Amino acid sequence: MTEQAAPGATETVGDEPLCDEARAIAAGPGGDTVESLEDRVALLRRALASGEPSAPALLAHAHLARGERREAVDLLAPFVMGRRESEHAGLLGETLAAIGDHESAEAAFMVGIDGDDPAATNDYGVFLRGRGRTQEALYVLDRAVRLGDELAPLNLVALHLEELDDPMTATELAEDLLDEGKPASLLALADCRLAAGRVEEAADLYRRAAAGGAPCGHIYLGWFLRDRHDDHAGAEAELRKAYEVGEPGAAFHVGRFLFDQGRSDEAQPYIEEAARRGDPDAVALLEMQYRGLVDEYDD
Repeated sequence: MTEQAAPGATETVGDEPLCDEARAIAAGPGGDTVESLEDRVALLRRALASGEPSAPALLAHAHLARGERREAVDLLAPFVMGRRESEHAGLLGETLAAIGDHESAEAAFMVGIDGDDPAATNDYGVFLRGRGRTQEALYVLDRAVRLGDELAPLNLVALHLEELDDPMTATELAEDLLDEGKPASLLALADCRLAAGRVEEAADLYRRAAAGGAPCGHIYLGWFLRDRHDDHAGAEAELRKAYEVGEPGAAFHVGRFLFDQGRSDEAQPYIEEAARRGDPDAVALLEMQYRGLVDEYDD
């Protein structure tokens, strides 16, 4: 957000005027339209040339929103692999993993690990879990928890609950890590309560997490409402709210919900958006249902 001067202070130009303008465009109506993205990319290229600190990540995200994963890699690689800047390591690692370059992705994540970057450490743990390296993922996610990453408790608990089939340890962890100030920890405990059949307790925790702004909070609540209460209207409202507030992966979840409802025409733009951003589940669904349309997302 653009910084505001204190009351009575002389108006000055912010430290990142071009990035601030790009943020304002993204937050406005039609922030992800083709025209908006073109304007943001042009602004952010100028911001990058001017040395504005936020420009690399913002420009990489704009490229990803246009489905330009290789452009995002080319942009971030010099900062991460050259200058060893850990703050961009997670995004670069995730992007490399999305295009199937797992060896380079791991190298990028390691820059984040070396720099004790909480988000990159969490992302690396998720990457390791996806590669079937469960014991390594446990260690890395535990480290991410200790570094204070917001999503790490949820991912660590899920690993014990799902991959290791150890609900007792998962519940002990979730209870120990519970922190109202970190609403993702409410989701972790909700999953444990749900696994134990304590559905009403889980419902309360999911609602509190969503209300508290947990990343993916509305997504978790939406699927809970559909699957446990058969509340399709409530589920759709929560998933659309997730999309409105920009929860990670929300485009795919809205699209998947609509697709499951038999509303394929409504689902298509959401699934295509998710595929453009590199979501493998969205790409797989497009390949299955809209064969011929997915080629434009392949690298």
